[in-house]
Amino acid sequence: MVQLDLIELADLVRPEQVAAEILRQNPQLPIPVPIEELARLAGISKIEAFSSVGFEGALVANANKSEGAIFFSSLSPRPRQRFTIGHELGHFLLPWHRQTSFQCTAEDISSRSKKDWEIQANQFSAELLTPEPLVRRLLRPLKEPELAHILQLHNEFATSFEMTARRVVELNDYACAVVFSKNNVVRYTIRSEFFTEWLSVRKGDRLPAQSPSRNSVSDPAEWHEIEAYWWLAEPKDHTSQPETIHEQTLVQDNGHKATLLTYEPD
Repeated sequence: MVQLDLIELADLVRPEQVAAEILRQNPQLPIPVPIEELARLAGISKIEAFSSVGFEGALVANANKSEGAIFFSSLSPRPRQRFTIGHELGHFLLPWHRQTSFQCTAEDISSRSKKDWEIQANQFSAELLTPEPLVRRLLRPLKEPELAHILQLHNEFATSFEMTARRVVELNDYACAVVFSKNNVVRYTIRSEFFTEWLSVRKGDRLPAQSPSRNSVSDPAEWHEIEAYWWLAEPKDHTSQPETIHEQTLVQDNGHKATLLTYEPD
């Protein structure tokens, strides 16, 4: 049974603190995380789908934020809707989010957002939907990262592939990175703390000419080994770097791809 004692949240200000306290109160929290049930326990009396161009989510609350309503886009996939509900719940629970209403666009509920309160709400949602202790526990026996691991957690947590990939990389104990692209042009990249090399590609660059990631069809379970200089920037101090890098690519809809990169550290 899910429970929530709001008094225990009163003195917490950071997204990860609030999410951690909710998890502490629910040590047997089921997966996928019952985000709507948690929202109702927090004081959200209505959670409703709404269709509007440019709209992704909204929160409307009373003056002291003891009660509120969350709206999410009926046009978005279910994992995206769940993340949006978590995002708006973050606006409701985080003490510095003093507004009683928020209207959030797709840009706000994405890794591209530059607004502090949207970044915080995104962090809260990610921490709650993919709890760090559970993600680490599931990753530990899987050993070295593979796209299959991201797909597995994406299904288990009922979160989007992209958000799950970011979380898996963030919490990974291996050197790994993911390059997100569209039509073979880099959208953005993420690296684990153990991936200490700098990538040679950045937003707006085309995928490396000799990389199999450029192929229009790819088996996400298949590994390719290529010379590392196609992906890695040359160190300014000319220190040694890996000779080769391994990659897997998941081809998605509408030209989107996710390429996992790994190498053996020295």
